[in-house]
Amino acid sequence: MKTSIRLIIKDDHIKRDGTAPLYLQVFLDGKMIRFPLDLSWSAAHFDKKAGRLKPRQKVDTLLNDHSLIIQGKQAELTEIFTHYRLSKKDLSIDVLKKEYYNWRNRQNFYDFYEREMNDRRKRKKIEQPTYVCHKASLNKLKRFKLVCTFQDLTPKLLENFRAHMKNTLGNGPATIEKTLKDIRTYVHLAERDGVTLDNPFKVIKVKHIETIPEVLTLDQVQQLLDLYDQADLSPTWYCVLQHFLFNCFTGLRISDIQRVRAEHIIDGGLVFNPHKTRNSKTKTVSIPLHAIALRFVSKNAGRLFDTYTDQYVRRVLHKIAEHLEWTIKVGTHTARHTFGTNFIELGGDVVTLKEYMGHGKIQTTMQYVHLSDRRKREQISVFDHFNK
Repeated sequence: MKTSIRLIIKDDHIKRDGTAPLYLQVFLDGKMIRFPLDLSWSAAHFDKKAGRLKPRQKVDTLLNDHSLIIQGKQAELTEIFTHYRLSKKDLSIDVLKKEYYNWRNRQNFYDFYEREMNDRRKRKKIEQPTYVCHKASLNKLKRFKLVCTFQDLTPKLLENFRAHMKNTLGNGPATIEKTLKDIRTYVHLAERDGVTLDNPFKVIKVKHIETIPEVLTLDQVQQLLDLYDQADLSPTWYCVLQHFLFNCFTGLRISDIQRVRAEHIIDGGLVFNPHKTRNSKTKTVSIPLHAIALRFVSKNAGRLFDTYTDQYVRRVLHKIAEHLEWTIKVGTHTARHTFGTNFIELGGDVVTLKEYMGHGKIQTTMQYVHLSDRRKREQISVFDHFNK
């Protein structure tokens, strides 16, 4: 690949003030392209032979400013040439033009992260809740380091960021590793997109933190049923409890509860394709509806439930838990975990549960067996009464 870069002035378009626009003229394997610099200079003070600006007066501060901008643009072009040469990739004039106008954004990790994240949401590669999580991780890193190029992404930076999340922000292990996992996603996407960088995640390993999901006991579910039946219950709490309790008896994901429709109820059962696995070959899920689950179905057409955003539902559930003086943290996914665990504890078998929950692997369903076993071990503590 033969390349050359030269500063030129288009003095055939001299303005009234005697200046003319400046360009970088680039030759790539014998083909020429000119990049406008959005700068102008006195045509009488330009050295065409050397391709450089000449001072207009003894002390010319604008000359220094213009020279720095020009050198920066020349450096960007040189970086592009070097990147393609080292990557052994073909570089054409059209590709060079595209790279030149996007190079600065590609070199800034935050710009790449945000652009890629927005593009993935637009193409429905990620759902809104995932988008919100990824954006929160980006903003957390931005607050830690205001500007971050790909060259700044070093193992030391991530080690310091991990310590910052633990010691300054007070984040727990699961939150810390989830944040790093989100950042790692976009580092890998940048690599796939051809960005040359020393991947810090070859050194910094994201740890898998085993978390035990919160699950409601049968007594707690009964408390929610009693609350739901109160005549003076606020419309907001009623709306949230309606679909949350339905989930406690069906195990639907929140993404499905937002989409399931009356026409999905066939012969007393709920038949639908899970939204989360819509792009895979996962089979249709069929869940028989118990009479108690049908209590919460009030529509015979359209979407079964009116819902709020995930974030708002979580806030309402937290308020309900506080009202009931619970110490556990209730979220939108708690109902699904409650269904799976209580199904096993009440005598259901794991193979049937796998079908109801739409799991691809039995190992995923087994977590509810383990949760049930854990709760049984905890309940043996009732005999602590005799130690008093």
